[in-house]
Amino acid sequence: MSQQNVQGATTKPTNASDENHGQTYRATYSPDDNKLRLYTRHRLDEETYARVSVAGFKWAPKQTLFVAPAWTPGREDLLMSLVGDIEDEDSTLFDRQEERAERFSGYSEKRATESEQTLNAVSALSSAIPFGQPILVGHHSERRARNDAKKIENGMKRAVMLFERAGYWEDRAAASIRHARYKERSDVRYRRIKKIEADLRKSEKTINDSEKRLKLWRSENLDLNMALVVSNYEHISCSFPLEKYPRPADKSQYEGYMGLYSAMKEDIITAQQARDIAVSWHERTIRHQQRWAAHYRNRLSYERAMLEENGGVFTRTQDFRPGGRVLSRGEWLTIIRVNKSRGEVSSVVTPWYTFMGYPDRTMNLTIDRITDYQPPSQEEATTATSATKRPPIVNYPGDGFITMTKAQWAEKHRDYKSVRGVAAGETHGAYRFRRAMDSAYSLSNVYISDLKTVEIPAL
Repeated sequence: MSQQNVQGATTKPTNASDENHGQTYRATYSPDDNKLRLYTRHRLDEETYARVSVAGFKWAPKQTLFVAPAWTPGREDLLMSLVGDIEDEDSTLFDRQEERAERFSGYSEKRATESEQTLNAVSALSSAIPFGQPILVGHHSERRARNDAKKIENGMKRAVMLFERAGYWEDRAAASIRHARYKERSDVRYRRIKKIEADLRKSEKTINDSEKRLKLWRSENLDLNMALVVSNYEHISCSFPLEKYPRPADKSQYEGYMGLYSAMKEDIITAQQARDIAVSWHERTIRHQQRWAAHYRNRLSYERAMLEENGGVFTRTQDFRPGGRVLSRGEWLTIIRVNKSRGEVSSVVTPWYTFMGYPDRTMNLTIDRITDYQPPSQEEATTATSATKRPPIVNYPGDGFITMTKAQWAEKHRDYKSVRGVAAGETHGAYRFRRAMDSAYSLSNVYISDLKTVEIPAL
């Protein structure tokens, strides 16, 4: 499809010298839906249209603008090069959905009108035929009668189709309003905040990892052995053309993509060349992720402010105690355990909803699913505390035990260690003990030498 057909514009493109960018283009960002929009007064030239399309912008004919599905640094850079400044979007998500609903309602009314007109035409055609009159085979009226019957049949089909389309657009209009209201619900916004916080942590982790690698690559003691060790943990690949990285004929002449470790092992590049490549790569990564991190922080500020303005989700989380009850989906559930993350209550462990049919199972109930809370009585709190109290972990030397320090236990991968529980018996109380895999790939009990000795509790 041609650009002119996509945009539906008839005005000739203007040159950059005719008027400045601010008059030709206008760019906006909406925090409601995290989308960038490009408004243009004139049809884009082929080069600009190609850049906009490659960046992911799509032409929205009803809104007469280009819109990108989400913000990215590359899309922001493109708009900045075209416009010079990105403004706040004037319309809100609800406004845009209302306009869309009105447009769909117009479609529905139009289809309903067309359906009624088609039915009237069919009625007028069928009223001219006496009721029960058969087609007279061989009569001069046979051809006309068959044509009228075909027109009546096609007209009825079209009327039904238009009526169904009218209902379809009516449903689409209602769905647009529901979607806007759903996006503004406090529980939905809360979950969106949690997702953005997770994305922010990933960006910050990537930045921290790159900064650590930069320190290693920039070390004054860097040599080939050290570069090989560092590059073994990298994920940097690039091509090594002979023109830029010449090497003797007896070395690998491969010019395609390979990792830094392989390139150094094959004597294609030196440690210093690997350092230059890695430093440049990590610097770009840090700059890129810093922009993402700044964007996430801005989004969090907006979403948290809107959540607070709308009343927020359930805020009495600091009162949650085992034994208390929370209201979720119309059912009161007893709190078994309170889970915290970064000092804040993130979820509570409760029995499953009764309508799910799992009476013996528990679930993690997040804060956004809770609408009310009842604190426990003193007796309920005491009972819940004793029921959720975990038995002690014993620590004593014995035959066949693996002896290690606390640091060695912490360094051991979790796939090769575990803490098992033992229920109370006739001669001892409930307790837990450590186990780890030894050099013979068998599990043995563990004794931590630098921790205090804890014997199996007696009854």
